[in-house]
Amino acid sequence: GERVWDVCAAPGGKTTHMAELMEDQGRILATEVSEERCGSIRENVARLGLTSVEVRHIERVSDVEGDFDAVLIDVPCSNTGVLGKRPEARWRIRPEDLEELPRIQTGILNAAAKRVVPGGRLVYSTCSIEPEENQEVVRRFLEYHPEWRLESKGEYLPREGGDGGYQALLARKG
Repeated sequence: GERVWDVCAAPGGKTTHMAELMEDQGRILATEVSEERCGSIRENVARLGLTSVEVRHIERVSDVEGDFDAVLIDVPCSNTGVLGKRPEARWRIRPEDLEELPRIQTGILNAAAKRVVPGGRLVYSTCSIEPEENQEVVRRFLEYHPEWRLESKGEYLPREGGDGGYQALLARKG
């Protein structure tokens, strides 16, 4: 039974997919900073009858205790990879967001990585195509955390019928 943490879990699609892939075995902790968004995760978990998922409202990522074999972090981002689906997002993005968001993303990544056991893995993902939110966050993390290595990464540009985004699979040495 693996212990998995879905850090920014709402609305719960990735959480429930992981639980199904794990055949509802092990333990998945799904966390959100919004109680309202926790409700959507709970609804999805209940609808599918999954028992391996615990949904928890948290104030900050650093509040979570315990060790995990795997962590998924789909961080808050500028959404520049999904503007085709969410055109209103283009009017919300400000230049200063590309300075502030990487700081938030780095904080989430640093706090969550502390909970991964040696030999464990972590997926960092965004629906952004901005290097400041993707490659740069991961590069800086690896620079300051030599106990981690980059296993693989995917960079996706939005295409007709598809979204853009970024994923990095990181492994903790040990």
